[in-house]
Amino acid sequence: MRLSTSLALPLACIVLAAPAAAANREDGALNAVYAGLSRARAAHDVPGMSSAFGADGLLIDARPGPAISGGELEARLKPMAARIQAEGVKLETAYRLERRSVMGDIAVDAGYMRQTMVRPDGQRGARYARFLVTMRRDPNGGWRIVGDASMPAEQAAFDALTKTEGLHFDS
Repeated sequence: MRLSTSLALPLACIVLAAPAAAANREDGALNAVYAGLSRARAAHDVPGMSSAFGADGLLIDARPGPAISGGELEARLKPMAARIQAEGVKLETAYRLERRSVMGDIAVDAGYMRQTMVRPDGQRGARYARFLVTMRRDPNGGWRIVGDASMPAEQAAFDALTKTEGLHFDS
């Protein structure tokens, strides 16, 4: 069947106007990965942070440096977490998802992260990142990050997001 030119444009507009993400049955389990990462960072729990990543995963951070495999992540994070914990620094991490696509055992999320460091004297500093995270369902039915790429973002972009039904959204 061939679409006439007069129908192709309106059909394309309808498809492009569809919501970025519709709530689906995997949202709770996928959102739990971000909630777990936030809790682990707040507790300086390096094994908790690295457990969100599959061993074959790849982290391409917004900060300078090479990509890190999921298997290397714990060793890389341990000295940094020990240092900030010894200095009494608290970490507050917020994720705001704006789009999700789930295709069987693969999920792709796009969104923003705010990581705030609070020093014992009350001084605060925040960094913002735009990310694209790919997760894969593991054999036990859980979700693990297999790709996490981020780049620096502005606070205004983070603040401008609004909650989308089903997607993780920290205030």
